[in-house]
Amino acid sequence: MGKRNKAVKLTPRKIRYIIRAKIRNQSTKSIAADMKISQSTVKRVWMYYHKNHDLLPLKKFGRPKKAINEEDERLILKVHKEQNLGARRLEAIIEFKYGRRIPHNSIHHVLLEHGLANQQKNKKRRRKPWIRYERDHSLTAVHLDWHMSDFNGKGTCLAHANQHQ
Repeated sequence: MGKRNKAVKLTPRKIRYIIRAKIRNQSTKSIAADMKISQSTVKRVWMYYHKNHDLLPLKKFGRPKKAINEEDERLILKVHKEQNLGARRLEAIIEFKYGRRIPHNSIHHVLLEHGLANQQKNKKRRRKPWIRYERDHSLTAVHLDWHMSDFNGKGTCLAHANQHQ
């Protein structure tokens, strides 16, 4: 299995497009090719619309958020009041003193809710550098050709950058 696109495949706008295209009697195959989704997805959207006369509901994706219980929240606030430290230090203290494992991200979230911590702009930025153009295989960007030269009898290679592929 190759790299998967982590972007959301279906959006409300795409669902409306699929339904309009199916109403115009456009083929499932051509719609799927246009939207870069599978034919079965197009059929699933259309069948749901055909039965319910409503758009296909989109589920929230990703791991569900884990709510912090009130006891842990009180403990975090109590220790913060005593120590006046940041989330990572509080995590270690709570685990050492109270034997409770609370992730520092959750601790930071609680502190933010109560105005005891600040949003840090530099931690919000993208860590992985943004690359404008990437190919799966480097040689798909060029056209290679070679031949045996009549002049000196050696192989000659020509690489031509192909920018419209």
